[in-house]
Amino acid sequence: MSGEPRPRLLVVEDEAVVAIDVRSHLKRLGYDVVGVADSGEEACRQAAEQRPDLVLMDVRLKGAMDGIEAGRRIRTELGLPVVFLTAYADDETLARAKATGPHGYVLKPFDERDLQVTVEVALHKHRLERRLEHSHQDLLAVLDAASGGAVLVDPEGGVGFLNRAARRLLEVDFEAATGRPWREALPLPAAARDGLAAQWAREPADRRPLVADLAAGPRVEIELADDPRESGGRILFLRDLSEVRDLRRLLEDQSTFEDMVGESEPMRRVFRLVRDLAPVDVPVLIRGETGTGKELTARALHNRSARRRGPFVAVNCGGLSDELASSQLFGHRKGSFTGAVADHAGYFETAHRGTLFLDEIGELSPKIQSSLLRVLEEGTVVRLGESRPRRVDVRLLAATHRDLEGDFESGRFRRDLYFRIRAAEIELPPLHRRRDDLPLLARAFLAAFRARHGKPVEGFAPEAAGRLLAHGWPGNVRELKHAVEFAAIRCRGAEIGLRDLPPEVAAAEPAGAPPDEAELVRAALEQAAGNRKRAARILGISRATLYRRLKRLKL
Repeated sequence: MSGEPRPRLLVVEDEAVVAIDVRSHLKRLGYDVVGVADSGEEACRQAAEQRPDLVLMDVRLKGAMDGIEAGRRIRTELGLPVVFLTAYADDETLARAKATGPHGYVLKPFDERDLQVTVEVALHKHRLERRLEHSHQDLLAVLDAASGGAVLVDPEGGVGFLNRAARRLLEVDFEAATGRPWREALPLPAAARDGLAAQWAREPADRRPLVADLAAGPRVEIELADDPRESGGRILFLRDLSEVRDLRRLLEDQSTFEDMVGESEPMRRVFRLVRDLAPVDVPVLIRGETGTGKELTARALHNRSARRRGPFVAVNCGGLSDELASSQLFGHRKGSFTGAVADHAGYFETAHRGTLFLDEIGELSPKIQSSLLRVLEEGTVVRLGESRPRRVDVRLLAATHRDLEGDFESGRFRRDLYFRIRAAEIELPPLHRRRDDLPLLARAFLAAFRARHGKPVEGFAPEAAGRLLAHGWPGNVRELKHAVEFAAIRCRGAEIGLRDLPPEVAAAEPAGAPPDEAELVRAALEQAAGNRKRAARILGISRATLYRRLKRLKL
């Protein structure tokens, strides 16, 4: 046992002479005896205080509690291993002792070697049990964190475990369901129950997933699998198909355009402009505050243009020095400046036969603006350190949050370049001017987060949704996306609550008294003309969550 902590043992023996003898043997064998008790009551007390690695328990003890009862309590209440030390080997005593689940027996009089072997086997067996228990708990924790439902059924057909997603989908209580036959505990339609029962004895290759509409609202796919840990055990896997439909709807719905989401009139105007301007191969200036989606708009223009098979190159001009901007935009020759260790093709050459998007173009210096104007007028670039022009075929899209017209007078931005890059213009509205899109955007960001990370967060509690609508969103759509992801990471339930939101969003004061949940649901249904799919989108929740709220609120 050198190099390892010595096992700590508790000796329970009512005869003082025998207790001294046992203690001497154990110390000689290298064990640490942490206590000696002579009654069942004292054994339970010392075991709770000392938490030994093993208890050596005599059967006949002083007091009202014998060793078998004390051993049972120590095993069930403290989870400690017990080895019975006894001179009584009659059938009745052995049967009572066996019922407590002991880790071994030592019969008096004993040999020191037999004592050591029994103790070591008991300690090893307990360590294996602990490992198995930890593995079991780890498995349950993994299942509980999964986005899909999982129900463990024992060989007798009783429910052993339901993970969080299964309890949410089936709307069942963990304590009420576990231990009961699965056909009674799980609120499945009769056809689904009969279908699963028919598959129970089939080979895995002959089983097929079933689809069922639950009373709670969502449609689920149920798959039956063998439990690899237990012969005859089964696992039911449940997948919420309404989430799949919601994600598909987000991709196909008219409220989405390319990767942009919105159904407010300002965004519909943007979508119309993109459709009109995309096929026309002219420069477009995209205006809007930071975080409004200028690059998404540029990508949409590219994807719907004749250049869509060519490259799309995005460059943020903010913070570029003159030398770095010249090198990055137009390229350089090896040795043209310190650090130019190889020839380098600039962004214009990289975007040849495609689209070049210059974000924050107003941050470029007047010198670089002059070079940019020449490239646009001549259709050629000259790398730093070279004199030979190179032909480039590029559609330029530019974006800015600045007032470029106001920069004319100060000389900050060239007027001739402005008119060169502004053959057409798209103005992106800030988020506070398109509040009708807020629930839809929040729902889309949450659905994307859930699909990417598998965390079962369905939607927003009414108070949290109210704060999302009340916040000013100075960072626009980008700030909303980060806020939703922040809240989803913090959320511990099925819905994002007020405490999950970023502090600045949670502190936003709703205008007037906050509406109650029933009022919000009624208003959404009224706005959607009774269409539940559209009402769920307005509330920023899934259809399954809306069905549950309607049922709970008796609407």
